[in-house]
Amino acid sequence: MEIVTLVPVGEETLAEIRQLIESMGPSPIDVVVVGAEETRLEPSDLYVLKISVPVDKYAVLKEVAYAHAVTDPQYAEVWAAPPELAADQLAQELSLALLRRLLDALVAKVDAGLVIERARPEIVEGDTLLYTLVRTLAVDASASLAVSGRVAEALQLLSRLAGHPAYEAYRKFWDFVTSNFKFLPAYNWLLLMYGK
Repeated sequence: MEIVTLVPVGEETLAEIRQLIESMGPSPIDVVVVGAEETRLEPSDLYVLKISVPVDKYAVLKEVAYAHAVTDPQYAEVWAAPPELAADQLAQELSLALLRRLLDALVAKVDAGLVIERARPEIVEGDTLLYTLVRTLAVDASASLAVSGRVAEALQLLSRLAGHPAYEAYRKFWDFVTSNFKFLPAYNWLLLMYGK
């Protein structure tokens, strides 16, 4: 991994960046550009991670998690919809929701506090109950915390949704997804329980 600096940064900052990138294991990132306008991964033939200064630890970890999610076949099973479901809107929304939860789960394994402090549990209304469940999962960091092994904190966050009429249905979906954290089981469960 090569690090290119566009602005003057100290050795401590560079060491912190290296540590963050390596915190999830061997990194697929080829080049790191420090001093960019925003922190983001640019995947192509080379995986280039651009990092803004000052360093936002959560943003860097989330982009590193994204690099792992799109290059590791085991992570692809968690979030990627099969090609035959490319035209299925529910499948696409579930895929993105699971990707978001996977990224936060990977961040939580490194530093759960970063995910907890950003958690804002809410029920996101969709046109149907199916879409409400999927859209709520997309923003619900408690699922990521549960998957990363932080179940007590996850349940504490999840309990904030208890007053909503869709809570019981969401809780059943949440229990299933956090126990079977892969796209196909989650998609099939939704179809089995609620149809299309």
